[in-house]
Amino acid sequence: MIKVSAGVIINAEGQVLLCSRPPDKPPAGWEFPGGKIEPGETPAEALERELLEELDLPGRCGRELIVVTTEKVELHFIEFFPVPGADIVPREGQEFRWQHIQEEMPPDLLPNDRPVWALLKKM
Repeated sequence: MIKVSAGVIINAEGQVLLCSRPPDKPPAGWEFPGGKIEPGETPAEALERELLEELDLPGRCGRELIVVTTEKVELHFIEFFPVPGADIVPREGQEFRWQHIQEEMPPDLLPNDRPVWALLKKM
């Protein structure tokens, strides 16, 4: 089973950060940013490393919000607080967008990320 950490980043306007999957990493769609947990890493350590590597985004993790488990993957969704004033710089050909959490769930949000959207709407 692949273990992954994903960041839940919400800005002051109540928008959540979503990223597209890099073209060479199917499935196509939008997701909460993050990546694989390497051996010896905690989910929080992996998330901080991945967001720095993929988006040049330094910051710190907060609490784990939810774990979504499927046949193939275990996803740890964790609050992430970027360093104030840090810019997002995609390094793997992905795009990013801010989506207001009170809007309808984006139809292009990947299935494994959908439970997080539903949880955030209730918070």
